[in-house]
Order: sequence, then structure tokens, then C-alpha cells
Amino acid sequence: MQRRIGELLVEEGACAPEGVRQALQNQAVFGGRLGTNLMELGAVSEDVLAFALGRQTGSPALYGDLPPDPKALRLLDRRLAERWDVVPYLLAERRLAVLARDPRDLRMLDEVAFATGKSVHAFVVPEARLWRTLNRAYGIAREHRGLDMGRRALAPAPVPVAPAGAPGDLIDEAEFNDLYAKAGMTVTPPPGELAALAPALATPGAAAAPAADPALLDRDAPPLTLEVLEALTARPGHQPPTALERPAPEAPHPAGRAAAEPSALSFGDAVRFLEGVDERDTIARTVLRYARSRFERAVILTVHGGEAHGWAGLGAGLTPDAVHRLRLPLGVPGVVDTVVATRAPFLGPLPRTWSNIRLLKGLGGGVPRSALLVPVLALGRVVNVLYADAGRGGLVDGSDLGELLILAGRIAQSYDDLAGRAV
Repeated sequence: MQRRIGELLVEEGACAPEGVRQALQNQAVFGGRLGTNLMELGAVSEDVLAFALGRQTGSPALYGDLPPDPKALRLLDRRLAERWDVVPYLLAERRLAVLARDPRDLRMLDEVAFATGKSVHAFVVPEARLWRTLNRAYGIAREHRGLDMGRRALAPAPVPVAPAGAPGDLIDEAEFNDLYAKAGMTVTPPPGELAALAPALATPGAAAAPAADPALLDRDAPPLTLEVLEALTARPGHQPPTALERPAPEAPHPAGRAAAEPSALSFGDAVRFLEGVDERDTIARTVLRYARSRFERAVILTVHGGEAHGWAGLGAGLTPDAVHRLRLPLGVPGVVDTVVATRAPFLGPLPRTWSNIRLLKGLGGGVPRSALLVPVLALGRVVNVLYADAGRGGLVDGSDLGELLILAGRIAQSYDDLAGRAV
């Protein structure tokens, strides 16, 4: 039986047991792999984690800044890279080195080898480094964590968004779009995200986008090339299959219609479902299914690394992509920051601030007459904020606050249960 990465690190004396315990608690709340949470807590360094992953998987490991070979990037499209969390790293004749989170995933190896026609050699890299490389190479945004992997900090646009008036002015529907346009914002893009590298390189003479990383565009070959080539010749690669077993296609939805939402839950069912939950995303689905029985739209935000970012949502106009793009910096006036700072719920209309306008735009627009926000406390601080409203022009019923506060406590208990079972 394969050893868990935490056990391996402790056995090798590379990490204290207390560090693993804290990382398991963080993993239950914030997700990601255990190694990502260990790095975030400073319990292990990236190189130590990479070596441990190599020992665990029996694969060669890489770490540090890993700009891919442009010739390798052209071989794999963004869709497959995003699906399998894999980045083509180095091309050497018929051999292709790829960076992967799980180099033993045979389905991933089959698809990459089939798509590229190359003999594929997979190198394991820490999850956070792979996220960073996917972002740089393809513009694929993964989770935003408190790791300094070269990501610029999120900051509000340095422009006023509200006309002169009383500080307590509220947002109304008539001026919402005008205020947003004056701020020059897009729909909550992750700042610091680099331009997609492969398309710019594939077009001869194409100029790099202003946000692109010059080091990626100017370098002909990545570092560690000799070491990587030596590793490629040391073992046989995964050969392209003659055919792929394709999964049965999903039934298409009628034109113009999104996939059906899961059914709503009563309060009693939601409480019952949260007991003994064994998967983090089940917590979000359960709470949102209850919220949809009371509200037009609901979103759960994760509070981490100096910002609140979208985890999951349900309701009119909300898609997973829109929710994941939602990012709000803390320390900037707005209802989310208020709830995090005070650790108390908020019920009422939204004041006219940059952060609140950004929040509403990320939810698809439409100004409610009031909104309800409830904090979730774990690890000694606010780790989630549940936002709910009655849609454009809708008024939230304050009687729903009590049940949401109870659910917030149940979420914290579910996190503790998850962490306890992982030990």
C-alpha cells in the first residue's frame, strides 16, 4: 500500500507531525492536496515536497520555476491541459516530457500520448507549482492560495467608482452599470494572470500580450534540460495508444438552457446531510441546495490569503466559471470585508462601494433591495462567507437568518469531522 505523503515526510524527518495535523485541518477547509497546505503553512519547502512526491510515486520530480519549451506547448491544446492538470514541458524528437500532479494516471498518459503522437514521460511536480505553470502557459486559473509562487497581489482598481455624495449611499439598479463602466472593470478577472502562451507562439511574428511573462517567450529551452533529457533516456516512455476509449457523450441540453439545478433541500434535510459528510464539495452543495429553497441566488466564498474568492454558487445567471472568477480583496470597504472583520452576519441593502459593485457584477448583475451574508468560523477565524439575495429588486426575509447561522455552525463541525477522518 502506498504511503501517504504526510506519513512519508514525517518518517523521513522532513516535517513535524504537528505540521501535518495543521495541514490536514487546512485541507478540510480550503481543499487542495496535503502538500499544498503544508507549503502554505511553511511546514515544508517546495524542493522537499517535490522529492517526497518523487519517492511516493516512483517518478522523477521537478520543482522551482519551470518555463515550458514553446515547441512542447504547441502539441497540447488548452482543453486537455485543463482536464488533466498537465503541462507539456520539453520536446526531444519523439519524446515529450510533461509536468503532472499524478504521473501514474494511465488515462491521462493515454490521452496526452494519443493527442501528441509522442512517447510521454511524466514528471511529478507539487500541485501549487503545477497551478502556477498552467496559469502561465495556458491562462488556466486554479485555486488562489496564500503561496508566493510569483502571483501579484490582488488590489482594487485605483479609480473612484462612486460620485460625490454621502458615504452611506446605496447602490440602485439605475446607476449600477454606469458606476461599473466608470471603474473600467471586467468581470472579476484574476489580476496577475498571464496571457495564454501557446497561441501567441504559434503565430509567426505575433507580438506577446502585454501581460505575458518575457522570460517564457524569450527562452528557447527550459532549465534543467540536460537532467531532464537524461531522465527521459533512463526509462521507456508511455507510447501512444492506437485508439482511445471515449466516454459516452452527455445528452445535450436544449438550446439556450443550462443544466438543471439539483433539487432544493429543507432545513432538516440539510442538517442531516451535513452529518458524516465525507467530501468537502458536498458541504457546499448541501448548503446551497438549502439556500435555493429560500433565495434567488446564493454563493459561498472562501476567505483565504487576503481575499474572498468564489467556491460554489447556485441561482439565476450563476455558472461555475463565473463563481470561480469572483475575487474580492479584504481590507477594502464592502459587505464581505465587514462580515469578515466583525465575524457577524449582515442583513440589509448594499452600500455603494467598489467591492460591492464588483460582487454584484460577478453574480451576473442585478441589484437586490437587500442581501444576507453569514460568516463561517473555523481555525479561529472566518473561513467562508455565505451570500444570499432575492435577485434583482428582491427583499430578503430576515427570518431566514437563524437557520443560516445554525448551518454555518454545522459547516464548521463538518470541517472538523473531515480533518479527523484524514488523520
